[in-house]
Amino acid sequence: MSISNIEPITIVSNIIIYAGIVQGFYSAVVLTHTKLRNPANLYLAFLLMVLSISILHSAFVIPYFHQFHNTNFRVKEPFILLVVPFIWLYVKKLNEPQFSFRRKHLLHFAPFLVVMLFSLFFVFHRTRINDNQSLYLHTFVLNTVLYIIALGQYIFYLVYILRIIHSFNAKALNELSNTENIDPAWLRIFLFTFLAVFLLLIVMMVIAIHRLNADYFNNIVSLVFALAIYILGYKGLFQQTILPVIPEIITDNSISEEKATPETKINEELLGKLRSFMENKKPYHEPELTLTSLAAQVEIGRNQLSELINIGTGGNFYDFVNKYRVDEVKRLMENPKFKDYTLLAIAFEAGFPSKSTFNSIFKKFTAFTPSEYRLNQINNE
Repeated sequence: MSISNIEPITIVSNIIIYAGIVQGFYSAVVLTHTKLRNPANLYLAFLLMVLSISILHSAFVIPYFHQFHNTNFRVKEPFILLVVPFIWLYVKKLNEPQFSFRRKHLLHFAPFLVVMLFSLFFVFHRTRINDNQSLYLHTFVLNTVLYIIALGQYIFYLVYILRIIHSFNAKALNELSNTENIDPAWLRIFLFTFLAVFLLLIVMMVIAIHRLNADYFNNIVSLVFALAIYILGYKGLFQQTILPVIPEIITDNSISEEKATPETKINEELLGKLRSFMENKKPYHEPELTLTSLAAQVEIGRNQLSELINIGTGGNFYDFVNKYRVDEVKRLMENPKFKDYTLLAIAFEAGFPSKSTFNSIFKKFTAFTPSEYRLNQINNE
């Protein structure tokens, strides 16, 4: 590749990188000084600042690293160890709005502090360390150990974040009858960001262990972090809380919210009351019906209602409500009054929030698309 081809690429990448630094700090200020609905924005703001600081470190400190100390200790990017703790905090807050930061959570930043202390040691004692000292000769082992610790940290958080995403799916299906307004894809974006940084860390470890000269890799790290800032900053500004705050205790006029006993779990009378309410009052006509709002309408405790649905029907709240909507659609299809209604109009009458949700749920419970079901119904008449 000629120089004329390289220079434009370098200029463009530098523009992206330096603009990413500004964007990171700017987005952090906006996220913390505007009245946005998402309480997790504070952690996202810290994450964007860490990414910006990491780019600054890679661009203006690492190229002159040899001037700070004369050893082979080359853990070049310690701020990468701050990325995943803030990703974890943000994802956890999105999934658990009631989560609050406590003193024990400071332990998540211990790996970063350890690496920084080692780095500062070599900086402060750079003139006292010579080529013959064991400390100088064993920095290769030290580099390897610290990178292994960093990889262990990332693997730990990977498992933790995957558990949070799995927990999110279960909570959504047990609390909501309509999941259109939640955005699990946003959690996946964070997971992909996590994996990208994880792969960068592996490459950095390989370069450090094999003592390869890869000065260009600093630009790659900065470019990836800058792109992450653009994506996370833009999406984060418009991201609302994924799940509603679920109160620990819901009181009502007749039944206190207590842990369900074996008797209440199989209470056929209470289950009959619930089924009768669903058939007569048709609360599923409300597209945004939640477990909490249904519990208030039926006048039973929220946790008790959850147990009643899970044990009594063998399913979750999402399937429980949408099964009634599907049955309602079937009845409306058979009703001559709705003969000229479109399938989408009938779906809206039954409480479905959109065409896509209607089609997927209807096929789930009937094994037919709405059009196929209606065609079969016409053919059988």
